[in-house]
Amino acid sequence: MKLEKYRKLNYIEQLLHVNHPFVKYKKINFKGIDNSNIELDIVTPNTDIKGVIIDFPEFKVKNKDYLSLTKYSMLDYTLVSLHIRGQAGNSENNTPCSHFPFLDNSYEFPYYKLVFQDALDTLQIIELLFPNKDIYTTGVGQGAAISLVCASYYNSIKELFISDCSLCDIKNTYIQNKKNPIFRKIYNFEIDFPDKINYLYKTLDSIDIIDISSPISQKVHYGLSYLSPKTPHSAQLKLIESLKNIEIQHYKFLDYKKIFQHQFDDYILEILSNK
Repeated sequence: MKLEKYRKLNYIEQLLHVNHPFVKYKKINFKGIDNSNIELDIVTPNTDIKGVIIDFPEFKVKNKDYLSLTKYSMLDYTLVSLHIRGQAGNSENNTPCSHFPFLDNSYEFPYYKLVFQDALDTLQIIELLFPNKDIYTTGVGQGAAISLVCASYYNSIKELFISDCSLCDIKNTYIQNKKNPIFRKIYNFEIDFPDKINYLYKTLDSIDIIDISSPISQKVHYGLSYLSPKTPHSAQLKLIESLKNIEIQHYKFLDYKKIFQHQFDDYILEILSNK
């Protein structure tokens, strides 16, 4: 998948008047490549900043609130959260997608290519706002996939903290689990347009995270859940094997959502506190 690094774009900063003694809150808006309005939340400590953490939300999950973002400021890190277009946040999606979020019966541009481009644009803005600062990305599911895509384009990303990565080995996973509810929209597309099966598989291949992220060299901290993972273990293990520099945290009795909300979040804070 070809994405554009450092494309020409403008953004607007808005300082939010939230009374907090230690941090500043900002909102940033910019236009996506399809002219959709994309929004970022930023929490910046009133100290010398050690680095920037960019959090990418899970599919249809609302961004962390400002209070949740603020806890990282105690370690002198700026926190950035991207509102994913057309999902639970405030970002628009002006491009239609009949079988959201994977396929469209009339539009050749995959929805996730738009999402990935928004994320690259976010990295561009953060590099401009915080030059020469180390950047860390975090995310679960969809957020993990976006983090890996960004790391394949931006060496300024120092490390990744991710869990239960989605969109990896997606075509094979779909073929083996067509009736799984998670693939309902893809299966509906196959039923509605049996003559477009080649397009379906080509599109799934184009957003496969294993193909996109396998060249990355940054350190990846991976939380692997053994309790009801959303992405099958077989697909996650293929991804893990493709990454060159990875440290795995095994969680045998916690589902992936609880991991990233609590245990893995504490792990991130512990790693950053020792830098």
